Formats: sequence, structure tokens, C-alpha cells
Amino acid sequence: MDWEKVNCYVLKKQHLANKFDNVLKCVEDIAGLNSITATTPYLSLFNRIKDFKKSMLDEEMYEKKRLYRLRLMRGTLFIVTRNFLPIAYSATIKRTQKRLAGFRKRYKLSEEEFEELKDEIITVLEKGEKTAVEIRKELGTNISISLILRLLMEDVPLLRGRPLGTWKGEQFRYSLLSKNIELRMDKEKAKILLVEKFLEAFGPATLKDLTWWSGFSKKESKKILEKIETVDIGDGLLLLEREAEDFDNSKVDDKSLLLMSGVDQYVITYKYSICPRLVSERYLTHIYNEYGALHDPIIRNGKIIGRWHVKEGKIGYLLYEKIRNKTELDQKIREMEEFLRK
Repeated sequence: MDWEKVNCYVLKKQHLANKFDNVLKCVEDIAGLNSITATTPYLSLFNRIKDFKKSMLDEEMYEKKRLYRLRLMRGTLFIVTRNFLPIAYSATIKRTQKRLAGFRKRYKLSEEEFEELKDEIITVLEKGEKTAVEIRKELGTNISISLILRLLMEDVPLLRGRPLGTWKGEQFRYSLLSKNIELRMDKEKAKILLVEKFLEAFGPATLKDLTWWSGFSKKESKKILEKIETVDIGDGLLLLEREAEDFDNSKVDDKSLLLMSGVDQYVITYKYSICPRLVSERYLTHIYNEYGALHDPIIRNGKIIGRWHVKEGKIGYLLYEKIRNKTELDQKIREMEEFLRK
């Protein structure tokens, strides 16, 4: 398989080959921003948007409110557009709620207790956005409101708003989704549209990639794919049929060098096909930390060639492959250091 061609094709789809100029359209095109950590969406857009400033994402989320952060695919926090929200929510909510129901039982919270707290919290949030501490204070309870809020996020649902403190904060404000937003649609249609969106944003990709990204079972993913016109370009890599000619005519661009988040959509989507797609087998043991999480990677032309980290405001790095000219890497490091300082 010509992985260089495959990866360069996806880099262009993901607005990673050439920076884009529209935050909202970018998020729509790449099927949302992974928001596992508070900083990841900002780093993801830094690599995709021209002259990106953190305020550009904040404005779309907290002022214009055209982007929404909810637990969607795999029960993971994503930031998505209004157009994509009902698709992702309707396609995944049943699976997410099933997982959360088990979570509630483990914490010995009865359905009656849950429903009572749910109504009380909704009443509080109808007055405006609040933190977990503010909600608990208004309710006058010692119960872990953070736990209840986690359970309520998809049930109500609740939006996670601006974090406390800096953009790196992990404590969020919570609010109710506006009532004029259409959230639900036919779930079977939603699943088809979700898989189509996955292939638009990440194809060529394997069935295993799809099942991981979506949270669907292998059986269900296969069933959905039967309703979508795709082509297999080899090694089980699926592409929307309408994109086949575009892929065949695509050319390799060897100008891409990026410092990325280890949970950016581009790298985490291919978790189970990361080798040989994104990294050579000889470097496979180098790319993960002691907890099994992916180090923040340095990506050249779609492949992982090293990793980077921040210590006391300065970026250090380890390269797995030699590069002839480090001038571009040094420039990328300076740009990232400046971005992280602001």
C-alpha cells in the first residue's frame, strides 16, 4: 500500500496539509474536534487554521454558540457543529446511555434519586450557566454533583461550557442546550450519515478504524456500510465511491511538518491501524508513554517521526528518524511555544 499517498490525501481532507481560514467550516469538514482534554481542540485548530488564536474557538463556542461540546462517539467528548450534532447524537446516544446506566448502578444511585436530582439541577441551570460547585451550593447538598452532571450530560443533555481559569482548565461550567436546537432524528438514518461523514473525513480507512471511531460494533458497522457506496482500494481500505477518481488523481505533497496533540482526531482515529499507517513497526514501542497513551507526536507527511513535550515553557523533542534540515522543525517549535504562552 502506498501509505504516503493515503496519508497525504487524508491530511488534505483534515485541513492539515494547507491551513484553512474558517473555524466553523473546518470543524464541520473534519467531523468534529476531539475534546478529551481541554487543550486538544485548540492545538487541533492551531494546526489547521491560518493565524489561529484561542479566542477564535472561544467565540464560536461561548459567544456565537455555533459549536457544541457533548459526549458523542465512543462516549467521548467532541466539539461539533449544529449541522452534525443531531447526526452524531442520534446515532450514538442509545449506546452512551446504556454505558452510563451501568455507571450509575456502580455508584449505587437509584433511579428515583437520579430523577429527583436531575429535575433540581435543570431548574438551577434554567437560570443560567453554572459550575458544579455553584450547583451544589444552590441545591444545599453534599452529594457529588460532578458525578450527577456526568450522568446528565447525555440524558438532558448538558453542554460543557467555558472552563474555569485559563484555556487549560479542566473544571467546566454547565448549561442547558437551547430548546430551539433540533437534537434528535431517525437513528438509522443518523447512523448512515455518521458513517458517510467518517469516510468523508478519514477515508481511506478500514472497518476496524470505523468501529473504533464510532463506537459501533463490527457487525453493525458492516451492516451500515452495505447501504453506502464504497470502494476498497486495497488492504481493506474503504473510500466513498464518489471520491475514488479524486483519490486516484491525488498527488503526494512532502511539505507537511506538524507538532500535534496525541489525541488529535488525525492520530487517534487510526488507533488500531497506527502501524504501518502512521508509524513503522520499529518505532511502535517508542510512541506510547508508560500508561499506554500516545505521546504528542511530530508528524511529517502524515507519519509519526518523533514526539515533543513541554517543560517550563520550553519544547523538547525526540526524533525517531533523522531529518536533513532542522530549520523548519525549529520554526514550528518556536511557533508552538509562542501559542502555548499566550
